[in-house]
Amino acid sequence: MPQSQSTTSISRAPTGLPPNVRALPPPAAGACEADRHGGGHHAGAVHDGAARLPSGTAEQQDARGEWLRFAPVQPLFRARAAQRLAVLAYHGVTDHRTFGAQLDRLRRLATPVALDAVLQAVTERRPLPPRSVLVTFDDADRSVLTHALPELDARGIPATAFVISELIGTERPFWWHEADFLARHGGRARSLDCGHPSQLLPRLKAMPDPDRRRSLHELRASADRRPPGQEQLTPEDLLALRDGGVAIGNHTQGHPCLGRCDDATVRAEITGAHEALTRWLGEPPTAFAYPDGGHDPRAETVLQELGYRLGFLSDHRLGPRLPSNPLQISRLQVDSATTTRRFDTILSGLEPAYRRWRGQAVA
Repeated sequence: MPQSQSTTSISRAPTGLPPNVRALPPPAAGACEADRHGGGHHAGAVHDGAARLPSGTAEQQDARGEWLRFAPVQPLFRARAAQRLAVLAYHGVTDHRTFGAQLDRLRRLATPVALDAVLQAVTERRPLPPRSVLVTFDDADRSVLTHALPELDARGIPATAFVISELIGTERPFWWHEADFLARHGGRARSLDCGHPSQLLPRLKAMPDPDRRRSLHELRASADRRPPGQEQLTPEDLLALRDGGVAIGNHTQGHPCLGRCDDATVRAEITGAHEALTRWLGEPPTAFAYPDGGHDPRAETVLQELGYRLGFLSDHRLGPRLPSNPLQISRLQVDSATTTRRFDTILSGLEPAYRRWRGQAVA
């Protein structure tokens, strides 16, 4: 079948909708509230990716999925998506049954591809097959090994996991989990004395990195309790994932917001993780996912120096089948518990476009 490359992006239309398609009317009141993407960081919250989206209940999320799936433009979006690359960005897998159902949908509606296939397309300058989908995981929560890998392996679907290197082989919680726990158990920091507890994470992430680290130290010193340990992946687990068809990529040493770091910290975060992964895997990683999903030009320079070929954002968009900038590849934020009906509207690009039209832009 001849392959054609589409260079038209949904995001280039002023409303986020394709040309010649009228704006969608909003659903009935209460049927479609804004919700969060991602998962695995907080109960009901998302920490990672430039996609920080408004809150909503699971029922509201499902209602939106039901409504959008039957919208008249869904077939058009699905047809357009066939000429795009969908990179799905998960975090932890909290519901392996629903995750398995999502993978079944991928096998029926799409063409799952491996990281190597994307790399080959970039190297040879040949578009990926129509309906190509790459499955990725950020942070490498242990559930990627215990929950995701069996479901992926059962269906022969490859994936990629982006690793926070300083957590490998430890029982340290992710820093955003730790901060939340400490604040709920009496932890205080001078820069975090005001505002609702729900604003803790946004405030920490908005700080220059030295201030974030200092505030975390103050939270640890003042809290009544220490957070429970969180078993992380080991170097041996990384090898098991790779042997099972899950490529391993770089997600920095400690998952800072690179845009809030100085030049030296940006370099140290990327190169430190690169060296650790090379030591554990016996080969250097070639793919990187930007913490918090936003592109950083200084990071891209370091990646080029280290020989990285692929870099991934979390901007909740489809990308071209042949990435125009291989170090800035778009991804769609998804959750392992998302219903298959709503999953369809994310995969087609309709749900992301609807968000942008509603002013719920990601990044």
